[in-house]
Amino acid sequence: MSEAQRSALNALLFRTGDQSKDIVLALATNRPGDLDSAVADRIDEILEFPLPKTEERFKLIKLYLDKYIAQAGSKNPVNLFKRQPQKIEIKGLTDDVLKEAAEKTEGFSGREIAKLMAGVQAAVYGSQNCVLDPSLFREVVDYKVAEHQQRNKLASKSDEKSA
Repeated sequence: MSEAQRSALNALLFRTGDQSKDIVLALATNRPGDLDSAVADRIDEILEFPLPKTEERFKLIKLYLDKYIAQAGSKNPVNLFKRQPQKIEIKGLTDDVLKEAAEKTEGFSGREIAKLMAGVQAAVYGSQNCVLDPSLFREVVDYKVAEHQQRNKLASKSDEKSA
């Protein structure tokens, strides 16, 4: 732990040692096991938000498809110093293709789905014609699913070593 992290932890522990009407602290993490035991001891209530289920992932994919793909290059005000992003053309991307992606992304958090769709946007901008079709979409989804599985595998090995 760095000196700055140690100082921040000590300040947090000092301020949360006793009950207070003036301070309410809300913590959010997707890795509760990484919390310092002294910090975890000060948590009075725990709310768990489970990972999104298939239907929720489908809705998130549609939301971020609209945000990162459909609206790309269309909503930004004109900036003299920045080039306007190119408009992305969507061809043949049906709800069935999106539902297939929602099923493949089992175990993804909302943040991971946002990053997946940002990755789709990057892949489209990296393509020659700036067109998103089912083939490119599936390619990025498969890549991100494999990346997710690899990350989980590395995290479980790390957890085994520390246990």
